[in-house]
Amino acid sequence: MNLQSTDFELFGIPVQFAQDRAQLDARWKELQREAHPDKFAAQGAAAQRVAMQWSVRINEAYQRLKNPIKRASYLCELNG
Repeated sequence: MNLQSTDFELFGIPVQFAQDRAQLDARWKELQREAHPDKFAAQGAAAQRVAMQWSVRINEAYQRLKNPIKRASYLCELNG
């Protein structure tokens, strides 16, 4: 995963307006499980901070992608 990836790249979905909400929800849960800060508790504070950054990034992307108006606006942004 790369913090600079687009929301679509992050979620591994096609760059298009039409999205399968169930697939989007499932992918969000999967990504959150991978990046949850508690999962990195044994690795120290630095690892938890990075995990928190990922968690925030995933949530922000999810909010944009699940909302049709925000998704349309984001697609416009990506395409200039």
